[in-house]
Amino acid sequence: MHIFMRKFRIKRNFFQKSEKKKKEEHYWKNGGALLTDLITTFGPRYKIPIRHFSAEEIISATNGFRERADIYTFHRRMYSGFLEDRPILVSKCEGDRSIIVERLIRSVTINSQMSHHKNVLKLMGCCLEFEHPALIYDFCGTDLLSDILHDESNCRRSLSWTSRLRIASEIASVIAYLHNAFPTPIIFRNINPNNVIIDQHGVAKLFGFSLSISLPPGKLQVEDNVYGTIGYLDPAYFLSGIVTQKTDVYSFGVLLLQLLTGRKLFGEDHHTTIFEFLNFCIDDTAELDGLVDPKILGEGGGVEQMKQIQAYQHLALRCVLHDQEDRPFIVDVAKELRKIERYSHQLPPLGSTWNTICSLMRALK
Repeated sequence: MHIFMRKFRIKRNFFQKSEKKKKEEHYWKNGGALLTDLITTFGPRYKIPIRHFSAEEIISATNGFRERADIYTFHRRMYSGFLEDRPILVSKCEGDRSIIVERLIRSVTINSQMSHHKNVLKLMGCCLEFEHPALIYDFCGTDLLSDILHDESNCRRSLSWTSRLRIASEIASVIAYLHNAFPTPIIFRNINPNNVIIDQHGVAKLFGFSLSISLPPGKLQVEDNVYGTIGYLDPAYFLSGIVTQKTDVYSFGVLLLQLLTGRKLFGEDHHTTIFEFLNFCIDDTAELDGLVDPKILGEGGGVEQMKQIQAYQHLALRCVLHDQEDRPFIVDVAKELRKIERYSHQLPPLGSTWNTICSLMRALK
């Protein structure tokens, strides 16, 4: 018996040392050295504490990754749990390690500097001890904007027109902050409803900064590989690989149109994209009603609401114009959304901008 226990302890110690060595290897391969420097040297303006959690802490918090959050986005698996009596959301990366490490460091660097913004999902820290690293967020809910809009994943929530307008304004404020609050503009590059969580109070939280990129000092653009989500990609960026502030404006315009119509970008019917759907509506009818989610129309908001919808639609279509020069800057988009949201009585009379809207829609063909 004594010999058996001795052998068991030897094997256990060997296994524990092997596991510890494996975790250390994962830590360094996942960019541990660089991330450690970043965590401690964000600078005097952005000293935001970001912790590195151990694998044991995350495994225990998520019950061995059995607590799957009802969220799945490309290259990410989401898990819910409790850490130090605090609800958390764990985003576990998937895919090629070299790409993951680069994106993780970028995400931590930018997300950490944005965590104070009320419309950004708060990043608590990360864990580099798994084969693929994980990001740990403050839990605020698991309803993606895409699920609510398209009634997926058994999401039983719905959005009123007021809520949609507020969400649009909140996301615009985040993007405007990225573009204007730093020494050089940061371009998010992947605005879409799968990167927006709606919390328990209906507040929009943007997350997923891994594709973000900073413009060089004194420059208005930068050339890079094309990254993003098909359908939301700025055509000019897709063809040239040149990133500008207007790259985000285009993606945000697509999001605005989805909030208005409630439709998927790629539907199961003969409308391949939201733009084909919009063009179909303008060819088929000259009525604004044909472009609006029936759930919104069912609210019976009256003339003031229709004035808001018309001004909103006009703004959204300007954002997705093919020529970047014709699109507004996101800071102006954010201002216009606040005006639409708060001062509907000051908007142009109903119908006064309809011809302009029709012209913009035909220009999208």
